[in-house]
Amino acid sequence: MTSTNRLLLQALLMRLGDAVRGNDESAADRYHRRVGMIARQHFDTNPQISAALDQLLAASSEWLATNVAERYPAGQQVLEQIERVSQLL
Repeated sequence: MTSTNRLLLQALLMRLGDAVRGNDESAADRYHRRVGMIARQHFDTNPQISAALDQLLAASSEWLATNVAERYPAGQQVLEQIERVSQLL
């Protein structure tokens, strides 16, 4: 896996975090899908990162499916998972 892919993933994670903190559903959905694409294409060979990305994608899916007024706990989960993936990179 190249450092370019790691940098791209890191940038996408930052933007996903910004979207969740700003409660911007359309941006969060866009970055959720992009993280999913890069995860499948470039990080399948690293089981630890792949598992962390799977957990992040599950948390962000839950956040997207939650009513706007009830998103805070789900958002905290997403932000924690972003931190976890970032540490693994």
